[in-house]
Amino acid sequence: MHLTRWNYTKEEWKNFLHWKMRRKGLLFFFFQWFKTVKAGDVPEIRIATNGIWTNNTYQFFQNNRRRFRETHIRDAGRCYVLEIKFESKNKVCNIKIPIPKGKLREAFEIQERLVMENVSGG
Repeated sequence: MHLTRWNYTKEEWKNFLHWKMRRKGLLFFFFQWFKTVKAGDVPEIRIATNGIWTNNTYQFFQNNRRRFRETHIRDAGRCYVLEIKFESKNKVCNIKIPIPKGKLREAFEIQERLVMENVSGG
């Protein structure tokens, strides 16, 4: 079940990539930038109760091999980021999703829904 579908402006996506670059380093930034340019445009992200669609790629955070842990909304300067943490093979991983301008309230609602769906049912 999809909770939302987010589309971004090029400026929003650029701000998100710059934030990631500052956190992970220049090499990571160029790899992400190349993937974005190769894909041709800014991705569309769909959030479901058990995973994230980024264009045509799906990443689970809750299934028989992965266990949802928690979610946070972070202030990343020029944007906000929804961070979903999950456990996979005894390792904590996370997915970071930029929140489009004007969607912060919706992000808080999604955060609540993810916790309700995955903690109580998980």
